[in-house]
Amino acid sequence: MTKRFQLQLLHTSDVHGYVHPHDYATMKNHAMGLARIKTKMDEIASGNSIRIDTGDTIQGSPLTYYVAKQDGQPIHPMATVMNHVGYQYVTIGNHEFNYGKANLNAFLDGLDATILNCNLLHPDGTPYRGVTYDIITYDNGPRVAFIGATTHYIPNWEQPSHYADIDIRDAFAALQQTVAQIRNDVDLIVVSYHGGFERNFDTFELDVEDTGENQGSKILKDIPDIDILLTGHQHRLLHGNKFGTTYSQPGFNAQHVMELNIVGTFDDGWTFAIDTTLHDVTDVTADPVVLASIKDVEAATQIYLDTPVGHLDADYTITDQIAARIEKHPLIGFINQVQLEATNADISSCSLGNHVSGFRQELTIRDVIGTYVFPNTLVVKELTGATLKRALERTAEFFELDGDDIVVADEYNHPKLQLYAYDMYDPIAYTIDLRRPRGDRITELTLHGEPIDPDATYQVVMNNYRASGGGEYQFLRDCPTIDDTQTEVIEVLVDYIVRHPRLTLPKTTNIKIIK
Repeated sequence: MTKRFQLQLLHTSDVHGYVHPHDYATMKNHAMGLARIKTKMDEIASGNSIRIDTGDTIQGSPLTYYVAKQDGQPIHPMATVMNHVGYQYVTIGNHEFNYGKANLNAFLDGLDATILNCNLLHPDGTPYRGVTYDIITYDNGPRVAFIGATTHYIPNWEQPSHYADIDIRDAFAALQQTVAQIRNDVDLIVVSYHGGFERNFDTFELDVEDTGENQGSKILKDIPDIDILLTGHQHRLLHGNKFGTTYSQPGFNAQHVMELNIVGTFDDGWTFAIDTTLHDVTDVTADPVVLASIKDVEAATQIYLDTPVGHLDADYTITDQIAARIEKHPLIGFINQVQLEATNADISSCSLGNHVSGFRQELTIRDVIGTYVFPNTLVVKELTGATLKRALERTAEFFELDGDDIVVADEYNHPKLQLYAYDMYDPIAYTIDLRRPRGDRITELTLHGEPIDPDATYQVVMNNYRASGGGEYQFLRDCPTIDDTQTEVIEVLVDYIVRHPRLTLPKTTNIKIIK
């Protein structure tokens, strides 16, 4: 006798602390936020419906930054929001670790959802939080397994104290082992993976360096028993089928929901047809219950953001993200100046996030957080002159020539936008000659008018992400660490501005780009 079954998955990922549908830098409304996600999910939910998120929830917005700075939060406000949205399953993201284990635990322990986690383990091999997998047996229907894994690249980005006593195992290996363990006991396997895809879907050539940060392509190809692979981390909009596995990635900042409709048919056994539909949240209003659930902390965040900290000689807002890099916006020199003063290093480097606001003339905390959007700390590394040039050659790969125009190289636009990969340095002076081949573009490299000596050593301050090798700078990770300050760049900037409340930002011209 033929039986039929229907299951719906509503998938989000990388919401990064956005609940309200507004941009905190400008306070303009945007089609985003978990309050709108809740409305959209309620609108499209049908039958057996499961809401599932693949991680990066408690970092990324000024609200989550503010929350992380408050002591004694027994339940993280984002856990309260996730509970109101009605998530049944959640996977841990790498950014969940950014503010330390107390903040992480306040979130995880406050969730009503089941945490899927097969590779972040206690020393005894049990999950740090949650379960390795969960199986639902539907009445007169199939047995469906849900497994979760998190990119194991976390130690390459995080302070060791943020993941102390957590055994972070290879995500692919842990998934492969878990799938083999349960395959014969279930009819459908859904994997929730906080990680992305390292290969092009058409050619299956590598899109990014195969460091292990993203293993989605390897999972698709080499674990064929997975029926559905839900992903995140890369902030891409992806859905389709590869090697017989349906995959999904629903963007970031709670702008989209991926709907997966699964229709099962049973004759001699269960077979499944799976359709995917991507929904945005432009046509819905924010759920009032979700907004009310964080009313107090949102109000406190707004008061904090509007705290005055200084006055500038002019307006330094950023309206063109690419021009800010090509022309080296004055804020770059300012950030480097502050980093140098804070650490007494010889050289400083910094980058800008994908979308930054810049500073208004009447400066508030909102401007600082809207401009330095990373939860980074400062690290001083000892680099030889040769290693410094190697780092500059890497950053010089960011640009290419398109006729007479300077453009961002395609690899920094795809598979995801990476404008933060372009570092700018002070007080060294250097030329980037885009007419020359990659790896040989840096010329006229000097410090205080003297050529950089390849064999000499220099103390270079950078953020902890870059110091750990993030952005394919693995060679920097191996350089000696002179000072790991454990101090966040935002705090350093605010402290400097408070001590110098009336500021003039000079335009520095130490970087020359030739086309």
